[in-house]
Amino acid sequence: MRKATIERRISELALSFPESYEDRPWGDFPVFKVGQNKVFGWMVTRDDSVDVTVKLTAEEREIAHLLPYVRTASHVGRYGWVTAAVTDEESLESALEWLRESYWLKCPSELKAAVEGDD
Repeated sequence: MRKATIERRISELALSFPESYEDRPWGDFPVFKVGQNKVFGWMVTRDDSVDVTVKLTAEEREIAHLLPYVRTASHVGRYGWVTAAVTDEESLESALEWLRESYWLKCPSELKAAVEGDD
């Protein structure tokens, strides 16, 4: 799978969420945020993969770590973040699902209520 395709699909999904936006505070790679500067993921292109870092619940992390392309994220892993090395359709589908989960964990409560229709 081409890295450009992986990058496009990840960016498109990340930026499709309500009030999400892209920033580049740490260099030349996109960081996806929501609301008041809340990071819910970022993407770094490597030689052999596109690495996607997201925050997951303890249960999701436990399952994710069973997969060979997932590792504890550098610097923020102790706070519940994992990095997936995306190289094919299987790893991409997992990363996209986790990106949704990470957005949901990090978005402001009023956005959750709007999405759920509780407002």
